[in-house]
Amino acid sequence: MGNEEEHQPRHRRSGPVGGRVLRAAVLALTVVVLAASGIGWFVLDRAEQQIQRNAVSALVPDDPNIRSSTDGAAQAASATDGSAIQPGVAQNILILGLDTRPPEKVKPGEGTSQSDVIMIAHVSADRRRVDLVSVPRDLLIPAPTCKAWDYSTDTLSDRDFDNSYGQWKITNAYAVGGPQCTVRAVQALTGVRIDRAIIFDFAGFKRIVDALGGVQMTFSGPIVDNGKTVIDAAGTRLVDGETALKLVRARKVAGDPSGDIGRIGRQQQLITAILGQATSTGVLTDPARLTGTVQTILDNARTDNVTVPDLVDLALAVKGGGDAQVTRYTLPTVNDTETDGQLAGPDMDAYLQALAADQPLPGDIR
Repeated sequence: MGNEEEHQPRHRRSGPVGGRVLRAAVLALTVVVLAASGIGWFVLDRAEQQIQRNAVSALVPDDPNIRSSTDGAAQAASATDGSAIQPGVAQNILILGLDTRPPEKVKPGEGTSQSDVIMIAHVSADRRRVDLVSVPRDLLIPAPTCKAWDYSTDTLSDRDFDNSYGQWKITNAYAVGGPQCTVRAVQALTGVRIDRAIIFDFAGFKRIVDALGGVQMTFSGPIVDNGKTVIDAAGTRLVDGETALKLVRARKVAGDPSGDIGRIGRQQQLITAILGQATSTGVLTDPARLTGTVQTILDNARTDNVTVPDLVDLALAVKGGGDAQVTRYTLPTVNDTETDGQLAGPDMDAYLQALAADQPLPGDIR
């Protein structure tokens, strides 16, 4: 039998907990409850300092690939200028999860990190809808023109990447040009402006899950990845950090021919579990546990145009209209017959047009 993750549709709606999940989806959002927990504003100040220390240059607000929104006011009021999140303005938050490759598998001129999780959290202008859109890592795109990423300083260099590729998998954009190249690739693909970015590596998944004391996940069957058992049987269980790391990496699962598409479903399930646990009563009412969780999240996140007030504003905006409806999608793709990559599916344009226009995405395409 298959498991829940193996057969997850590409369009999936959350229930009433969706608003709470979104409020954590910017990773550091739990810091807003610190003051109410009696810990004090000095902890918030430390959190702000940590965010600034881990800031990275990722955004490209003047990218010519960005489409004109049907909402002229929202387009004019873009949040990429460092301003606070404004009501009535749609937001696109890019969430990247990095996996590090061994040096022997790295091509000349490339770095060791690839973005194996690429998600856009689109928050509608009316704050009543959140679309969590996953981009398959193996999607083939025209290779963007990017500055090379300097892995010795973890900054963007002045050197142009010597691009001899006509196309590449979108995951490779980070390897050669870091977060800014990935943002360029995502904006060229989708036509939407990325307003804020949050980046963490897969090892961070492990540390965050362990800081939470594990997360509860339900499986409808075993998960065996490349011959190694990750989950041994169906049921609900407490998943520790090491198992979480195996889940986000699993892409050769027995009985699941979808490869990376199946892995995206497992990643979405794990991220939802992490965010649900981070905003649970058990964490929010325990100052020591909350402080440790927040610190672990911030220690493992790189951000651009994200501040503690931004996170508070976003939480209040979403809460203002009641719990937002959160829907999870994966951009539709088809197998490329000549490579091991993925090509845009026939329905992808409909997804991207709706995303750019701040409209609900078309549903249930498999």
